Amino acid sequence: MTQPRLALLLEDALTAAAGADRPVLPVSLAVDYGAAGEGEVSITTAIDRSTKSIVFASARALWPNGRTAGAAQGVFRVAAQG
Repeated sequence: MTQPRLALLLEDALTAAAGADRPVLPVSLAVDYGAAGEGEVSITTAIDRSTKSIVFASARALWPNGRTAGAAQGVFRVAAQG
């Protein structure tokens, strides 16, 4: 898996977690790359903090052997409801 592909998977996972109950827009995304590996990664996400207007989320991608493929942290702005 390439680094851009991993970054996209992590961003998608963060956006889905942060916007699970309301629409959000990305403000900031940081990605840290780990060990190279083969196979499909599994991604876990967590909401670290959430306010009325901002959501802080984190994600971690693991290879099948348990090694870290990458991690990401994102800040999302809650979109205005029309």
